[in-house]
Amino acid sequence: MKYAGTLGLSFIALPAYGFPSVSELINLIKGRFFMKPVKIPTDSERTVPELPREGPGIPVETALNSRCTSDYNEAPEIFHWGMFDKNRKLSPEQISQVREFIKIPRFTPHHLDVRIRENILTFIIDNRVSGIDRDWLMVESGMQQQTAGLICSALGIGMVFKNLGKDGTRMSETEHSTVNIRVDAMKPTYSGRFWITSPPVGNKPWLKGTFPDPDRKGSKPLIPALSSLTIHHKSAKALTAHSLGQLLWAARGRTPHLYKSRAWGMTIPTWGGEQNISGVYLILNGKIFRYVNWRKNRPTHSLEEIGQTEKELNEQLKKHFPSDDTFIVLGRNETFGRSLWEVGYQMMNILLQAYASDIAYEAILLDESRKAVFRDIGIKAPVAAVALGRNKWKPDKL
Repeated sequence: MKYAGTLGLSFIALPAYGFPSVSELINLIKGRFFMKPVKIPTDSERTVPELPREGPGIPVETALNSRCTSDYNEAPEIFHWGMFDKNRKLSPEQISQVREFIKIPRFTPHHLDVRIRENILTFIIDNRVSGIDRDWLMVESGMQQQTAGLICSALGIGMVFKNLGKDGTRMSETEHSTVNIRVDAMKPTYSGRFWITSPPVGNKPWLKGTFPDPDRKGSKPLIPALSSLTIHHKSAKALTAHSLGQLLWAARGRTPHLYKSRAWGMTIPTWGGEQNISGVYLILNGKIFRYVNWRKNRPTHSLEEIGQTEKELNEQLKKHFPSDDTFIVLGRNETFGRSLWEVGYQMMNILLQAYASDIAYEAILLDESRKAVFRDIGIKAPVAAVALGRNKWKPDKL
């Protein structure tokens, strides 16, 4: 018999995201002082689950809206929203299937791998690579991590990160591990189902923002999309306010699950619930916006204008990106490797959503010359961008 402990929860509130409500505080206290370790049966006592048949057909948007991490305490409102099933365990074949589905479009030629040891996935990069190429590899590793999480979301499998440090850890002269992810059987978390297509509700309900509400249902299945994804996609379909907002929501939008008793669910995982490791920006019509997913202590879907581009800088953008005039830029707010992984989470989500929505795009990991252009515009630490052809679309309200 094994025991799964519960982690102490932080009482530190982030001012920008408001203070906990009474019910959130009660759950925080309950998790801190009253949750007991859960007894886990031995592997021989656990049975293999039959995964839900709908899993391979779950759309991109539903997988994004339903993703969450899991634990064994069987109380979603306390810490992780997902519930591992202590009486069931994944078979080696089911774990191998998760690994088989992990496919990302590559930017670099360097060694990048995911290895299985029992029910642990270890994410590995080439330790011999340095400088900007290493940063790019870290982003690609983040894309792999996010892909694993979305696959689990679609297939009805539980997952949780086992951190190896904010920069990962050295394995050998040639290999470096970024994170471990544990995968295992899980219980349905959303009212008896594995998936949910509604926005956040409860004490912190959805606050309408700048954009039309995002689609959380979709039509293109996630699993086949992973095999078709590339770093650029051509389409004659015009960009609209809804489809642009959909890309931003996919990158960093709010979802219905709780994390650490707070309404902090997002389409990406966060390190211990930290909300400001990276940021998402939009350049459109000579203006610079920050994507905002939390306002008035509630989840939302908005833009905040933070500046304008001058004529000379617009010319620089045209020089580097002659076919595009709308850009989603992903930046980091710290120097740890985890911020690059988070950029990778957002990049993977944008590409999947753009593909699912049939929006033309070109994804770029920024070299120093292109970073300089975005820094001059006012984005402090740009890492990656997705360039979008706007087809002369001029939104009235953005």
